[in-house]
Amino acid sequence: MEEIIAKLKEYLAMDTEIDFKEFDEYYRKLIEKLNSDYQEMSQEDLLNMRYVLNTVAVNAENRSLRKDKFAKKYRKIQEKTNFWSNAITYKAKKEWGYTDSTLEEADQRIDEAMRPAE
Repeated sequence: MEEIIAKLKEYLAMDTEIDFKEFDEYYRKLIEKLNSDYQEMSQEDLLNMRYVLNTVAVNAENRSLRKDKFAKKYRKIQEKTNFWSNAITYKAKKEWGYTDSTLEEADQRIDEAMRPAE
C-alpha cells in the first residue's frame, strides 16, 4: 500500500502527464492489490485506496474524452476504479458507520497528506 501511495504522490507532483502504458501499469497494480488483499486491508488502507481509485477514475475519465486510440481503454479503467471505489464506500457506510460527511473529511485529510511539501 505504501508503494501505491508514494507513486500517486509522485504523479500528483508532476507537471507532465504520464503515458498510457505507465497509467495502465499503475491501474493494474491497484486492481491486483484489491483482488488479492481487499478482505484483509485495514480501514485506513481502504480509505487511502478509495482516494487513489477516485483520483485514477477522474484522470481516466478526462483522458477518455480525447479522440485517440486509448479513449475506450480509459473508459474501462474509469468504470473499474469507480466500481471498487463504490465497494469501499459501501463498506465504510455499512460496516464502519461512515456518512457522506465523514467520508469527505477522510478524503480531505488524505488529500492534504498527498500534497507535496513546500
